[in-house]
Amino acid sequence: MRPLHHSDICEVARVLMPLNEHERPRALERFIAFAEAADRFRQVTGRAHKAWGDGSLGAAVARQPRGLARSFEDFDYAQCWAMVLDAVIRFRTGRRLLP
Repeated sequence: MRPLHHSDICEVARVLMPLNEHERPRALERFIAFAEAADRFRQVTGRAHKAWGDGSLGAAVARQPRGLARSFEDFDYAQCWAMVLDAVIRFRTGRRLLP
């Protein structure tokens, strides 16, 4: 997966928002897997993956429905941001995303 940027976190958090809290961890795990696979594809072919983009996390969710960006005063939105950051840290350090 390519380096994480502010916009990646925002896009993924917005995609997670409409999902119920029980669906979010599995969806996030899939999005990270898509980004990782797309990055490997890009490295081998020099092109972006048709469905999952250039290997960035934001590109991996580009075709997903999403909610509106909100203020961090919205607890649910802030929690989605924290979930994305935690999942990426776990991915980068080799820890499992799901228990």
